[in-house]
Amino acid sequence: MNKKFYILLIIFIAVLSGGYFINKKFSNNSFPVLMPSPSITVSPALSPSVSPTEVPLSQEKAIPNSYLIKNFPFQSQAPFANWDETHDEACEEASVILVEFFKNGKTTISPQTMDDEILKMVSWEVKNWGTHKDLTVKETAQMAESFYGLRLEEKFNITIEDIKKEISENHPVILPTAGRLLGNPYFRQPGPIYHMVVAIGYSGNTIIVQDVGTRRGENYKYNENILFNAIHDWTGVPENINSGPKNMLVFE
Repeated sequence: MNKKFYILLIIFIAVLSGGYFINKKFSNNSFPVLMPSPSITVSPALSPSVSPTEVPLSQEKAIPNSYLIKNFPFQSQAPFANWDETHDEACEEASVILVEFFKNGKTTISPQTMDDEILKMVSWEVKNWGTHKDLTVKETAQMAESFYGLRLEEKFNITIEDIKKEISENHPVILPTAGRLLGNPYFRQPGPIYHMVVAIGYSGNTIIVQDVGTRRGENYKYNENILFNAIHDWTGVPENINSGPKNMLVFE
């Protein structure tokens, strides 16, 4: 009996001691203090902005103030000053020849070469079309491709800015005009009713052309307003030339 008593007493003391130490270890002061989580502020998504070094899209294709297609060949449509009916009506052929030689990297055309090329082209027209005549922008493009394999893009209802943009990309532009509206003092007066020139440059309000209608036509300068006012595609009727649309041919 006494033995059981002592055993129970020892167990009781052990339980009390254990409870004390457990209470000591896990008292309020020993529990970790849970700190409130810091609030997270979500910043709104930043709006995309244009870097100071980037060029706005609207200005990416802005054309320069001046531009000249360099080393562009020139020769008159009447290289020997023979203004007979064939040469008098050869501005379309001569303009195409200039672009063809430019395409091939040739910077000069001798009078004899120009004359030979014009006569061969006129013979082609007579053979294929039955006549040598004034040509519209569309017909000029057809002749250039058939005779030379030269592809010229037709563009319609153009503006002066369209012309400058093409030139600034080094693309020569063939322009059909009501020739007498150009007011060129070097034309045989009163000047051609219908005439083509090749625009190769500009500076400010001046357009620079190769004007095959005069031996003084190399890098000839026209006021842009005068030139643009004169741009008219061939209508087929001389009296209606001033009503022709503003079209052009571009070599790219």
